[in-house]
Amino acid sequence: MDRDLNIWVNINPFDNKKEAKPHSDTILQQLLQGELNTSAQVSVLKTKQGKPFIKEPGCFSHSNSRKLHAYVFAAQHEVGLDIEKIEPRRDVLKLSKRYFHPDEYQYLKALSGYDRTLAFYQLWTHKEAWCKLEGGQMWFYMNRSVLSPSSLKTQDGTPIHMIKCQQIKGFACSVATTKPYRLIRINHLA
Repeated sequence: MDRDLNIWVNINPFDNKKEAKPHSDTILQQLLQGELNTSAQVSVLKTKQGKPFIKEPGCFSHSNSRKLHAYVFAAQHEVGLDIEKIEPRRDVLKLSKRYFHPDEYQYLKALSGYDRTLAFYQLWTHKEAWCKLEGGQMWFYMNRSVLSPSSLKTQDGTPIHMIKCQQIKGFACSVATTKPYRLIRINHLA
């Protein structure tokens, strides 16, 4: 089992995406420099599919929902992260029937109230974290079931370890990795 995994979260002070992005990029740069133990600028590049990466050893992922931004770094393997604000008024059953795997729809249909809403967002963040791990397109992952851990594999057959992080109040958060972790730590940035 690998070392502990740290997730950093930050409330971005800007409402406007044009202003929020530079703030988020600066935090990401500082975190990457800290993880790589360098003061040099770390170049963030993108694959043809748009997945961000760095040339240095290590992988990272970041996500945001509303003003909450989250970041994760893995030293030796791929990682994907997603965070979503839980919206209790959203018709999650209707959305899951339209977009999710039929088994997931049935699973959610058997639940009610907030349990159903929370489960929907956990499934959604699992799918998005998986997508970010592989650098794919979200539509490809929407109707693939994330209920069974044995079905979670990368396109080359590597098992995916899906971690749900429930420590962020009002948000669902998932991390997809190709290596297991024994502990996930949530770190709040000022």
